[in-house]
Amino acid sequence: MFDQEKFQRWSKMARKFHGQDFWSSIFNNSQAKEMMNSFSELLGEEKSFPRVDVYQTSHEFYVLMELPGVRKEDVLLQVVGDRLEIKGTVHNPYHGYQVHFKERFTGTFQRTVQLPDYVDHNQYSAKFVNGLLEIRLPRAGETPAKTLNID
Repeated sequence: MFDQEKFQRWSKMARKFHGQDFWSSIFNNSQAKEMMNSFSELLGEEKSFPRVDVYQTSHEFYVLMELPGVRKEDVLLQVVGDRLEIKGTVHNPYHGYQVHFKERFTGTFQRTVQLPDYVDHNQYSAKFVNGLLEIRLPRAGETPAKTLNID
């Protein structure tokens, strides 16, 4: 079983004695970067995927989510109280190819965005525009959970 706390202590100690280039001394640069990205994600040091911005006015919230290359069929949105839950899959467009260098995320994801207030899920809009999923959610009183469709 992976012990995250022990690994964090070990990783900090390795960086203390070997600097930020610890993994580079073991692997080539692209392997080291991929390894560090994997460990950072595992330790929760990276931001969650997808990246999200939430804006608000006095009567509604706007949620912008970076999902380039993702189809609406591969995303599930659900409003639960004052939370927006996002689940989906980012497919690898070159499945079966050998990876030379990779920074983009592929695979399944799940994220919950805490909203400052409850929303009216009967008056929402959700659509993809240039790789961004734009979701408009009017404020409301307490409401039951509902799955949202993307236009």
